[in-house]
This record gives sequence, structure tokens and C-alpha cells, in this order.
Amino acid sequence: MCLSFYKFILNILTLYSKVFYKYEVVGEENIPTEGNIILAANHKSNLDPIFVASAIKNRKVATIAKKELFDNKILASILNKMYVIPIDRDNPGISTIKVILKKIKEGFAIGIFPEGTRIKGNEFGEAKAGLALFAIKGKACVVPISIISNYKLFNKVTIYIDKPISFEEYYKKKLSTEDYEKLSQDVLEVIKDNYFKR
Repeated sequence: MCLSFYKFILNILTLYSKVFYKYEVVGEENIPTEGNIILAANHKSNLDPIFVASAIKNRKVATIAKKELFDNKILASILNKMYVIPIDRDNPGISTIKVILKKIKEGFAIGIFPEGTRIKGNEFGEAKAGLALFAIKGKACVVPISIISNYKLFNKVTIYIDKPISFEEYYKKKLSTEDYEKLSQDVLEVIKDNYFKR
């Protein structure tokens, strides 16, 4: 039931993206069909989760979102059926980390915004430690995704998907929060480079 609801909503979101925007996906072949992956994208609009989910056809996506979205019971019900994972952005608990790692094991592509919040315009924020932490603990490759748009109706939206990045060399190393932040920032730099190149 939940999966069919997910597909139904995904089809609506894809239709929305294509009807109201000049929606283009570049690099779709860079999404592995199997194996543990995390989708890391820049975040400038509330539409970003829709645009990312619409671009991924070969994997179920479980997006990480701020827990405040779940305050509304109706919205929370829909988000749960869409496999959205609530997170306290200031203090993500161990239980949340366990849920994310469980979803990775179950074959979901985890959608995450490394900056942790929306950064509007052409500016970028600093990456949080979470992206690299989830990737290393979940033994997952990270796929950098650049969402390039001014978000105005009927204007162009380009989803640029780059090749997966492996953190395998760090799987057995003891890392500090600063280490995780730096590795997350490395991914964000790739996202930024592609954003400004397109």
C-alpha cells in the first residue's frame, strides 16, 4: 500500500515538475541501481525535494527533513508514506541516525541537503557533519546533485547528477566532528562547482 502511494505521489510530483517548469535531468546514468547511496543536493527552495525525487527513477528515495514539518498531522501522515525521515537539525539523536542507517540497509537512496537549511540566491552555506557521518556509518556512496534554477514558473530547472563519491578509505578510521564536516564540505564543493558551471 505504502509503495503504491509513494509511486502515485511521485508521478504527480514528476508531472508537476514537467508541466510548470522546463525540467531537465542531466547525468541520470550516475545513479547506481544497487548498493548503498546518499543523494546530496543544494537547497534553495521548498521545491527541491520534489525536483530531486522526480529525477530518481531507479531507486526509492527517503528524504531527510526538519521535524517541524511533522507538527501537522495530515502532512505528517503523507510524509511518513513518502518515507520522509524527520530530524532535529540542531541535535539529531541516536534514534534518528539509526533510522537513517536502517533505511540505507533497506535499499533506499537517502536524500539529504548538506547545508541543513535553505540558502537562497547564488550563495552557499557550510556543510554539516551529518552527510559524511551517514555515508561512512552506512557504507554508502554519495551522489552530488546540483539543482540549478531561479524557481520561477515555466523557467528552466536543471538537475545535474555527478558521479558517486566513495568514502571507503574512512570506514575503519576514527573521525572527529570536524573531519565529518570537512568531508561533507568536499561534497558540497562538487555541488557548487557544477552549479556555477551549468
